[in-house]
Amino acid sequence: MLLIRLQKRPGIAVITPENVDDLWTIRRIVIPKDIISGHTKRVIKDKSEHARPGKGERIKVKLSIEVEKINLDHLLERIRISGKIVETSDESISKGAYHSFNLTIGNSIIIKKNYFEDFHINLIKNKIKSTDRCIIICIDRRQAGIGLITGTHLKLFSDIESGIAGKMYKSKTSYSNYFDEILRDIINIHTKGIKIIVTGPSEIKKEFVNYCIGKAKNLAKYITIIEGVDLGGQDGIFMSLKSPNFKNFLQKTELTKAILFTEEAINRISRGDKKVCFTFNDTLRASKMSSINVVMISSKIFEGRNENDVIELLNNIEKFKGRTFLLDSSTEIGKQIDSLGGVLALLRYQMDWVD
Repeated sequence: MLLIRLQKRPGIAVITPENVDDLWTIRRIVIPKDIISGHTKRVIKDKSEHARPGKGERIKVKLSIEVEKINLDHLLERIRISGKIVETSDESISKGAYHSFNLTIGNSIIIKKNYFEDFHINLIKNKIKSTDRCIIICIDRRQAGIGLITGTHLKLFSDIESGIAGKMYKSKTSYSNYFDEILRDIINIHTKGIKIIVTGPSEIKKEFVNYCIGKAKNLAKYITIIEGVDLGGQDGIFMSLKSPNFKNFLQKTELTKAILFTEEAINRISRGDKKVCFTFNDTLRASKMSSINVVMISSKIFEGRNENDVIELLNNIEKFKGRTFLLDSSTEIGKQIDSLGGVLALLRYQMDWVD
């Protein structure tokens, strides 16, 4: 999350979401009666005598609306905010009219409220710190997979095929076109500060790294080779996320922390330790008693459940200094949480429920 301004009282925040986690953070902060400002498109109808009925021009305007409804659309990765217009940059748009504002990744908004609670401030600041990114290239002699980790999310790009087979493997010069194509994709994805991990079987990963350094010297300081992965392509990327070498190298990233916490929770379940829960109702009850230390949730948690109940759970945990990780099925760890119904929590102390 990019933060331009943050003021507690009166509450003002100017922020830009960079991933789905950031959208969730905004969804948890914004409540009815808040004022949201940003650029949007609105249909302006032509009222002239010869105008076609129902037709109008979509123009980009800056609007401020008083929030009445807010929902996160997980599939489209956007927040839909509805309410009355209280301020507009276009005089042809009437104040008091209703408008729906779609906030998507990469678009800035201004949030105004009476004041930000302390846990809101901490939530925003923690998201600024946790926007870690990493590019993974898993390469063998047939194909290369490329993935971009942002926070706890993994975006996969199409595998790149070498087009080389059999005895041609022995010819190093034959890899030039293959390496060039991979390098072009990396350059398109990479921005300053992002680590690049190269892994996969055989010595071709070292050949590829040397080729990269020769062609794009500015990338050299970001590249690290990690051993211990025996597959190339997207399958190799999923394998690398489970690799001890990968976890050790990226032990401070949000994804690695979520993996380690999940492993600890699974271990507690297997040995009968009661300081863990994995149903929504139990986790919600524990959150109200400040018992949650860490919770991992996945998109599965929203199926057949009111979005506001999930927000209550997460906000309870944050207020009592617990940690939350939002995962999705793009990673194996997200699939694990899905299989448990969408929630898995580590408790500070055992809860003896009394019905």
